[in-house]
Amino acid sequence: MKITINTTIHRNNEILTSNIDDEKVMMSIQYGEYYGLGKTGSFIWDTIEIPIKVSELLELIVQKYDVEKEKCLDEIIPFLNDLLEKELIIATN
Repeated sequence: MKITINTTIHRNNEILTSNIDDEKVMMSIQYGEYYGLGKTGSFIWDTIEIPIKVSELLELIVQKYDVEKEKCLDEIIPFLNDLLEKELIIATN
């Protein structure tokens, strides 16, 4: 599955998460791997605690960071697909 603007996503609650400054550090127990998210990734992680459509997430990011919608979409879709591939998030169409 590939994430699109119409996909609904939420974080995988089996992932252990810790805050360090304004960033997130996460551990996948299943894979025994650590992941780090910067400020924008941390904002996304906090926002997807409950299911949200990617289109709605996009609007929130555009408002918060004053970025062009197309540029934002071009950057968050690969990021979200990476999270999905690592099973850090769950996606449904």
